[in-house]
Amino acid sequence: MSGVYPPLGKEKKITGFFYNPNIHPRSEYISRYMAAGFTASYFGFPMISDTEYDTERWARDVLEGTSRCEACVKYRLMKTAQTAREKAFPSFTTTLLLSPYQDHDFIREEGERIASLTGIEFVYRDFRKNYAESVRLSKQILLYRQKYCGCVFSEAERFRPPGKVSS
Repeated sequence: MSGVYPPLGKEKKITGFFYNPNIHPRSEYISRYMAAGFTASYFGFPMISDTEYDTERWARDVLEGTSRCEACVKYRLMKTAQTAREKAFPSFTTTLLLSPYQDHDFIREEGERIASLTGIEFVYRDFRKNYAESVRLSKQILLYRQKYCGCVFSEAERFRPPGKVSS
């Protein structure tokens, strides 16, 4: 889930944004969508959803690049910034910034590049120090926890024996 901030004076309030056409299979997508909705409700913030589920188009689009993971991040950050612009929010960010498994330098650079294209500020914060607490809290409130990034490729990698390379 990405975040956008509505213009509410000096105080920033979060509006969640769910957009994940990369999630495979559909049952995983539904589990994550439900978890995002639960999270928004639990913490009391609104959520916008773009429930487009076209994994084939997503795969075609991201496979044109050199790195599917980088292409996926670009793809979803751009959609988040476009949605923020459409809703007249001044800024956007991403929950990817909580993960110690993500390339923060790349996310920051890409977010700033997209900000310059869209005119919507990218808010970078390194939330990795909060990762352990987020895991603890998610378990406490029985929040669904994903076991892979979400795309069909990472799902396959999840079940591949260690050291085996895909052909």
